[in-house]
Amino acid sequence: MFESAGSGQGAGEVTAGVVTPAPRPGPDAPEPAASSVEPLGATPVTVAASVDLVFAAMIAELLVRPSATTHTPPATPRTPGTLSGARRRRPPASGAPDWAPGGIAGILDAHTPGIDLTTLLDDLDPAHVSDTALIEIIAAWERTSSWAAARQGDAIAELAARRTTSRTLEFTGDEIAARLAMTRTVAEAKVTLAQALTAAPEVHTALTTGTIDTRKAIILTEDTAHLPRDHARALQSAVLPDAGDLTPPALRNRLRRTELTTNPAATTDRHTRAAAGRRVTLTPANDAMAWLTAYLPAPDATTIYDALTALATTTAPRPTSTSSTGGTGSGGADAPGAPGDDRGIDARRADALTDVLRTVLDTGLTLTGTHLATTHRRRPHLNVTVAATTLLGLDNTPAELAGYGPIPAHLARQIATDATWRRILTDPTTGDTLAVGTCTYRPGADLTRTIATRDTTCTFPGCRTPAYRCDLDHLTPYDHTLHPGSDHLTGHPSHPPQTRCENLHTLCRHHHRLKTHTNWDVYRDPTTGTTHWTAPTQHRYARPPTPAASPTRAATSGAPGAPGGSPPGSEPPASEPPASGPPRHDLGPPPPF
Repeated sequence: MFESAGSGQGAGEVTAGVVTPAPRPGPDAPEPAASSVEPLGATPVTVAASVDLVFAAMIAELLVRPSATTHTPPATPRTPGTLSGARRRRPPASGAPDWAPGGIAGILDAHTPGIDLTTLLDDLDPAHVSDTALIEIIAAWERTSSWAAARQGDAIAELAARRTTSRTLEFTGDEIAARLAMTRTVAEAKVTLAQALTAAPEVHTALTTGTIDTRKAIILTEDTAHLPRDHARALQSAVLPDAGDLTPPALRNRLRRTELTTNPAATTDRHTRAAAGRRVTLTPANDAMAWLTAYLPAPDATTIYDALTALATTTAPRPTSTSSTGGTGSGGADAPGAPGDDRGIDARRADALTDVLRTVLDTGLTLTGTHLATTHRRRPHLNVTVAATTLLGLDNTPAELAGYGPIPAHLARQIATDATWRRILTDPTTGDTLAVGTCTYRPGADLTRTIATRDTTCTFPGCRTPAYRCDLDHLTPYDHTLHPGSDHLTGHPSHPPQTRCENLHTLCRHHHRLKTHTNWDVYRDPTTGTTHWTAPTQHRYARPPTPAASPTRAATSGAPGAPGGSPPGSEPPASEPPASGPPRHDLGPPPPF
């Protein structure tokens, strides 16, 4: 153990990387051995004769301050992950340069990631090493990060292996997403990589030793997933020797080139597999903006881009009331080439895309004349929840745009100028919708919209699927044997309607299936509006309600809708969790999808 100056702590014995206390020498003790380490300006520290000299020298080299001046940091309480609370630096006794076998860079480079390397790195103060050593410290932390990712992957793979049925395995990512407060997409990517590494031991070893990072491990497993296992391992082994020196794009190119050399027919297979994953994603950005990203076959993407460029460079008037949020109007600024149009070509492409797709929404028809699909019997629409006082200009409370999140008050008022309004009364404290219910199984249009406005998104923790695209789910399953709103023995009205605000919430189709087919439990606190979820592992998660903007909120919608609602079939039981522990239930019949 290394002793802080003036701490009065005894010397220590270092064995196999473990620091253990040793008795402090008495006044008649012999002089310390040659392996003693004496920090500048500090009380000499004796290392026991049984110390591993190489490891002791390594510690001495790591505690470096590349300056001839004396530096003794103040003593501080010991903190987890450090060899000593006071981090002391001194030049190496041998004066070895950084890249020498005894220098910092050489020592770090010689160590594979693990507990010892992590401890040594944690004890280094970046402010007291050379630039060369700093680069090597950064690289060593990167290797350690890869090691940690591999070890986390081992745990994830074990969890997935314990989910013995296809249905329980399907929802493994949800358990991880809820615990780590991440999106399901990111969690499922972790599960996919962990399972792939079990079938690719060479890649797993490279990640564990820090030869490659997580991104490269994903490329090596994902880009070979379509191959038979032995072919995939052969291809991975062929490129792994150089993988550490290649950037991720260069590694992917090397992998493709090697595969095409050994299997020319793979081009068609790879494109078919990639095209099957085409998609469009929406990612919220700052300042009430968002990224709309399309992953398409190259010919399709090029065609769309050329079409947008053609529209952007066509001289024609663009309606002034058409914006990223509002509807279309008449008149306004001219397109490129016309006086007064100061938009750049990128902005004009974005406006052209918005105009084309908004025309589809305005007409309610596809380009071939087919009517657009509906959700809860409503066409696609923009759903914004905003305080009535904000609409009146009395305050600037942020509004909530379904599928995005909070938006500025001025943007909400702009949307409201061309929208259908619905007035919804809410609790002045929690913002929860006041009781609305029906005696039938299926909620009507008003109740459907009220629940969607209240929840704004799927109520599973971390899920951002907009409520208007979700199913409506009975928290406590609807009992069809009871007369609606009546006592099941006397037939007289005694129970509140089963289909009511307090017993309904929104779930995306995926999380509706999770609730139905697995042992997740859900309970909604009627006082706070918080939805509580309990995982099969007994972990508990809370999804708080959307903050109340005002006792009275107005929901604006960009398109009118027809009445009606259509939640899926029966749901699994759910009840208030007892004080003694989380609720359990038997699975009910699955919904019809």
